[in-house]
Amino acid sequence: MQPAVEPQSDTSPTTPRYTMREARSATRDEWNSWLESSPGGGHIYQSHEWGEFKRTLNWKPVRLVLERDGQLAGVGQFLVLNTPGVPGSLMYCTKGPWIPWEDEAAVSTFFKGVQTVARREGVHTVKIEPEVLESQTAVKEQLLGFGFRKARYDLQFKTTMIVDLSPTEENILAGMKNKTRYNARLGARRGVEIVENNSIEAREAFYELMVETAQRDNFFMRSHEYLTAAWQSMLDAGRMHLFFAQFEGRRLAAILVYTFGEKYWYAVGASSNEHRNLMPTYVLQWEVMRWAKQQGITIYDMVAIPNPDNLNEEDSMYGLYKFKVGFGGEIAEFLGCLDLPIHKLRAAAWYRFEPLYYRAYQKLKHDVYY
Repeated sequence: MQPAVEPQSDTSPTTPRYTMREARSATRDEWNSWLESSPGGGHIYQSHEWGEFKRTLNWKPVRLVLERDGQLAGVGQFLVLNTPGVPGSLMYCTKGPWIPWEDEAAVSTFFKGVQTVARREGVHTVKIEPEVLESQTAVKEQLLGFGFRKARYDLQFKTTMIVDLSPTEENILAGMKNKTRYNARLGARRGVEIVENNSIEAREAFYELMVETAQRDNFFMRSHEYLTAAWQSMLDAGRMHLFFAQFEGRRLAAILVYTFGEKYWYAVGASSNEHRNLMPTYVLQWEVMRWAKQQGITIYDMVAIPNPDNLNEEDSMYGLYKFKVGFGGEIAEFLGCLDLPIHKLRAAAWYRFEPLYYRAYQKLKHDVYY
């Protein structure tokens, strides 16, 4: 039996009755099935495996289920962590929850339940980072009315590029920019081949390629310890795949992807300076898209591009945007990270202290806090 979370939604006999409960004993298969069946189909960071991986880093997964007249209506996996310097905990829902956002009663019932759980867990601040679009103004207004406020900074990328893989390969190619389509075919004609290799040796080689890319393109990397542990966890769950673009035995580029349900994500990529004229990154993207389509995947989330208000050549991510937009995807801008104060004094203290601790953690641990 799962503990019910009060309060429940106020309903008349003719309207749906929403309730929320905590799924403390849900198995991996149960949770993932509920997540995939939720409105929108979920996210890899809401998967049972991701929650258990974060548990090894002292985050406690709290899994909540929204029901409508006794039937599944949505889910949300929150991660709870004691905050240094401020008594109490933080409760963070990465890329979630997955609920019927267009239904005000559902949203209200869910977050009333979240508040109840948060108080029981000694939480001072609830963070959510849902895949709700900026254009969904009614949802945004409801969340602000509920007490959410824009967080100091986003923890996940706010804007992404989504490629629809449901059309035929010919139609997907036709939707690409001419240069992108040409480059993807050029590399293949010149002998670039794509191979999947998830071995420990391959993952170490990929990490070294990431280091080379980070130094060249000046971007921050998570620690070797964190990345290798995350990859192993997702590999054990059958949700991680590492692909290389090779030419005459040399690894020129690589992409590591995560899969869940009918979706896959561009988790991280890297490339060398060798044979860039062969366009290995273009071949790699296209062949992995083809692979995903063969697995029954219909949605490709390319993840990181600049926010629309920063979409200019001066932005450090503009080159990445130009590369990704060539594959025919559509821009999706989400609300970003929102904070809900539960214990107002402690939440205010954490809001002031968080950036100081975040910077210190990154400097000392060579990693990010969240």
